[in-house]
Amino acid sequence: MLNLLLIIASFTAHFVQDKQSALFTEPQRSEGELVYRTPDYLRWEYTSPQPLVWEIDGDKGNVNKQITGLLMLIKQCVKGDFGAAEKSFTVQQNGHSVVLTPKKRELQRLFRQIEIELNPQTGIADRVVIHEANGDDTTIRFSQVTML
Repeated sequence: MLNLLLIIASFTAHFVQDKQSALFTEPQRSEGELVYRTPDYLRWEYTSPQPLVWEIDGDKGNVNKQITGLLMLIKQCVKGDFGAAEKSFTVQQNGHSVVLTPKKRELQRLFRQIEIELNPQTGIADRVVIHEANGDDTTIRFSQVTML
């Protein structure tokens, strides 16, 4: 099992998020900044098209339970801690690619699969594709990674 806990440090990154949905003819694009500080702080800030901030520190955050659960999953993945995700997901690894398939029914209602492509030099995700249960796909690409 891939585990990069010793490699991952605090960092910031820019992200571009494209959502493909049957409801829209064109992908819906959002952009923002991610801040991760070891051991358990994550700030996900959308800067466009609408400003919005989700923040979690440990098990405390400024968002609802469902979003908190998603942010905790993001934290685990950012840390390379896929062992913790194995409680809720089947984890398949092939090199620096990881595929998470939900085991639990409540997660299966949200996701079909989550694909994560890790940067081999940093261990931080370059790209995440979320295949939603409703057929929508969300692709998040990370760039301008700066270690803190």
